[in-house]
Amino acid sequence: MAKIVLIGVEQVEAGQICRALGDENHQIERQPQNVAIRELLDADIVFSGGEPAHYLSLLRRVREARPTLPFVVVTPMPKTIEWLDALEAGATDCCSPPIETRQLQWLLESALPRPRFHAA
Repeated sequence: MAKIVLIGVEQVEAGQICRALGDENHQIERQPQNVAIRELLDADIVFSGGEPAHYLSLLRRVREARPTLPFVVVTPMPKTIEWLDALEAGATDCCSPPIETRQLQWLLESALPRPRFHAA
């Protein structure tokens, strides 16, 4: 089970994420855009939307406090430069709506550490 935090993600996209991941027992929280970084320190992955200035500012603060926290930018049809800016600032990935279940599963699998199995 992962703690997934949604920040500034539009209601429709947040609903898609919740429906797609609801059967997997993840803890999904919505936080306001002006969330304090301390509220994100125990998250397993952050999805952030809104205006580029907002998610870039948040991303920079997250990278200072917790450099390895997976951070996915959710934005509808951005300009290529906006996605590149996000990736260069340290975003783990970017996606645009509609968000498909398979896409979310891939994002989680690629961003979250996998348990290691040891031989008996």
